[in-house]
Amino acid sequence: MYWIYLFLFIVAVLVPDLLEGRTFAFLSENRLEELAIFVLGMAGFLIFIFKEHQLSLREDENVKDKKKLFRATKDLVDSYSYIGEVNRKMEIVMQIGLGLADKAELSRDKEKEIYNSILAAASSLMNSKKACLRFVDTRTNNTQMDFFGDGVCSLVKNADLAGMGENVNFKKVNGYILASSLKEINSIKCYLVIEGYSELEADNANNQELLKFLASQGLFLYAYMAKI
Repeated sequence: MYWIYLFLFIVAVLVPDLLEGRTFAFLSENRLEELAIFVLGMAGFLIFIFKEHQLSLREDENVKDKKKLFRATKDLVDSYSYIGEVNRKMEIVMQIGLGLADKAELSRDKEKEIYNSILAAASSLMNSKKACLRFVDTRTNNTQMDFFGDGVCSLVKNADLAGMGENVNFKKVNGYILASSLKEINSIKCYLVIEGYSELEADNANNQELLKFLASQGLFLYAYMAKI
């Protein structure tokens, strides 16, 4: 492009020599030289405008490419974060599952350890520091066992748990999360109670399903150890 400008500039400078003694129709030599210089100037100007338009288009494309790159990078980071979160949750589930797998080694200490693992998993999912497991006889609405772990959830009444309804396994009541086992075993149901949770995590459907799963695992362990 620079060579074209240079060529036009040289031709414009040489116009008087190139058109010396020449006339065209009604145009005198001076008018013809002026017209030639004007045409060369306009040609240079139009080339400049065209080139500037191309640069503007390239800048717009660069901006679009940067936005696409930013979105792709953000999506990639979100994907890695999601994969990391899924792996973390799967590891929690596997650890509890492995604890229940070998029933021959289930002692009282092992039972307590698994209950603590369930509460730790629930607290980790909900970003909470307080959680407990409660096993309730649904016929009498009496508590069969409470396991508090490191937290205290004694303020939750069995009436609150019973009020969840038969087909409701997850509920938020008075600052608590209540998650129940999906089934009963001989009328015993396990409730997972969590206090001081993250609303964002609590609204996550996957987390809600995991809490129900954890409550169900607690019930299986309780039923096996209590021989019910």
